[in-house]
Amino acid sequence: MKNYRTLLTHSTKIGGAAVGGAVGSLAGPAGTVTGAAIGAAVAETCTVVLDDLANRWLSPKEEQRVAGVAALAIEQIRERLLWETRREDDFFEGDTDAPSPAEELLEGVLLTAKQEHEQLKLPYLANFYTNLVFAPYVQRHEANHLLGLVEGLTYRQLCILSLASQLNDYDVRDEMWRPKAQIDAESLDVAQQSLYLFQRQLLISYSKDQERAGFVHEVSVVIPAFATVSSTGTRVVELFGLKSIPKHHLSEIARLW
Repeated sequence: MKNYRTLLTHSTKIGGAAVGGAVGSLAGPAGTVTGAAIGAAVAETCTVVLDDLANRWLSPKEEQRVAGVAALAIEQIRERLLWETRREDDFFEGDTDAPSPAEELLEGVLLTAKQEHEQLKLPYLANFYTNLVFAPYVQRHEANHLLGLVEGLTYRQLCILSLASQLNDYDVRDEMWRPKAQIDAESLDVAQQSLYLFQRQLLISYSKDQERAGFVHEVSVVIPAFATVSSTGTRVVELFGLKSIPKHHLSEIARLW
């Protein structure tokens, strides 16, 4: 019968060196589950969810995605527990009728990873679960909402959110495109993808000079310099660790946007 160990062996392509640490964090002598490195509650949550997923039908690529995100999250949790205390609320408490929020959200994160064809998004799903373990101010319903939002975003949109959260570090366009201007296809794509973020209210348009907000209803009125991350967008940036997106990816977005 497959279990978390057999599943995690498929994580090397995405999880890299984290796979060894993840297995070691969950298993004790002779394969017994101890979770000494990450704590009993976290270890039990991970083994329950991974054992279940290991016995579902997954294609080889799906196994890699699920195992890779799991390994990254487990290793990140282990490292943070060296200097930080996990949340002490009811996040890890379930009952016979329902899983704990920790189990529910780990399953949600890993099923999102299973379906995610953009490999560049996967480390940020791992970041999300890791941060939930240390964020008592984020409850189950908000976490599920944020996960659903990010599931529907592209990696490029995550880059746009990250860039908008640190605009002072980049040079971006501060005026509308001129009428009938020839717009590069890549620049148009970035603007269209950012428009979706405005429509979902992850970004808002605000001119500091004019001290007023603007309504972004079409691509032509997208002005990157006026982009401000909303409160929900800020949650996404923080919990998914989007500020860790490589700088060269953000510089490319700034150039095109």
